[in-house]
Amino acid sequence: MRLTLLLLGLLAVSATLYAVPREPQTVEQAVVRLTNYQQSPDWNAPWRMKPPQPSTGTGFLVEAGLILTSAHVVSDSRMLLVHKPAVPEPFIAKVVAVAHDSDLALLQVDDPSFYAGLTPLPFGNLPELQSRVQAYGYPLGGEELSHTEGVVSRIEFGTYVHPGVDSHLLIQTDTAINPGNSGGPVMQEGKVVGVAFQSNLKLNDVGYFIPVPLIQRFLRDLEDGSYDGVPEIGIQTSPLLNRNERAFLGLPEGEGGVHVDRILSRSSAAGVLQAGDVLLEIEGLPINHAGMVRHQALLVDFYIVAEDRQVGEVLSFVIWRDHRRHTVALTLKLPPFGREVRNSYDRLPEYLIHGGLVFVALTRNYLKAQDQLHPVLAYEHWFREIEQPNTRREQRVVLARVLPASSNSGYTELRNFVLDRFNDTPVQSLEHLDLLLHSLPAETRHLVFTSHWNPVPVTLNRHEVESKHNEILQTYGITEAKRLHTTKGL
Repeated sequence: MRLTLLLLGLLAVSATLYAVPREPQTVEQAVVRLTNYQQSPDWNAPWRMKPPQPSTGTGFLVEAGLILTSAHVVSDSRMLLVHKPAVPEPFIAKVVAVAHDSDLALLQVDDPSFYAGLTPLPFGNLPELQSRVQAYGYPLGGEELSHTEGVVSRIEFGTYVHPGVDSHLLIQTDTAINPGNSGGPVMQEGKVVGVAFQSNLKLNDVGYFIPVPLIQRFLRDLEDGSYDGVPEIGIQTSPLLNRNERAFLGLPEGEGGVHVDRILSRSSAAGVLQAGDVLLEIEGLPINHAGMVRHQALLVDFYIVAEDRQVGEVLSFVIWRDHRRHTVALTLKLPPFGREVRNSYDRLPEYLIHGGLVFVALTRNYLKAQDQLHPVLAYEHWFREIEQPNTRREQRVVLARVLPASSNSGYTELRNFVLDRFNDTPVQSLEHLDLLLHSLPAETRHLVFTSHWNPVPVTLNRHEVESKHNEILQTYGITEAKRLHTTKGL
């Protein structure tokens, strides 16, 4: 997501406008309560919006007059309020930077009086296992700052719920993290060691927080005025814990490393690493049989080295291939999947209506909006990317539903028709379909939509469709026949 913020300039200005004395800070002088009035689209009827709903969360002051919080706390915002301790009237805030892939956001309040009496919190490092931490926030929307205490039980890579597909370093704790705590600081010895952001609904007393390395990576990413995202190597690996497997691969006695099982197409690793390679070192750090490296005196997953870098930076490996050590380097890229695979926020859905046929892009949001899992949509959404990447298109277009009219009689019960071709031309995206529909030769009499999954095509009379188009929109109270995000708006 491109940002209009020039962070360096903002930091410089904010440091002047909102400077506060560097006094011994307390958490109470930095943590604020957030109320976000969210409004999300109706993904089954993408031309309309759901009613706005209030939600609550927590944030805390960092340097230069900025408030750090979780992205999911401020997503799809229509109005964002910040409640300062002991001040009855809330302040209006604005989102100045957001990273949906790592669930982080920065806010700012334009009213300088908001910052009086507030002190930024400093950052610490990764906490040690079994060390104690404290989580601060406003659980369940309460007005009083609360804190809970527990121990760090695990440091690992795991899925971030907000984007839905991205995996990053996270820290597990038995510290209670409830709704409303999200975005609040997790502290140790007076310093921030993470941002509370999600809990485990299947387990009691298990919460997670985003560690400092990912937070600092987010802030560094913004220094050039835009947020590029967290890069990814693009491989699947497995540990080499069995000595017979290591012997089979010809690894010398005492050598560590993990096995490369798969290279994702169009990823950073494509054309550099190969399936069957063994990763021995990353940036000079030995990788053990479990895939761990030593980072800040802790053993953590080797992926942390890549996660700490920026898009475009070079990452070096020592690998074992053909019974020899080799040194290779790759340029880091964003994850190779399209944005449709990730949960979408702060962006209205694309759609195209023609003759009462409602076409949408197959996104994670649309898939989640269905009453039950649709196996064809699930395959097209994710597994085709893995199994048949050569067939990938800009977007997967779906005929989601049909608005009943005389021009589409016989198709009114049709749902989730995965579109492959229109009039025998492969459809690459909604924008491409719109172009095809509006550039038909004058002699074209029929509109024919075909799908690999459906033996019978959808066939309409062109003249009937065009003559009834505006009437259908009026009948169903739809003011716009399409919403398309062109390449320039990505």
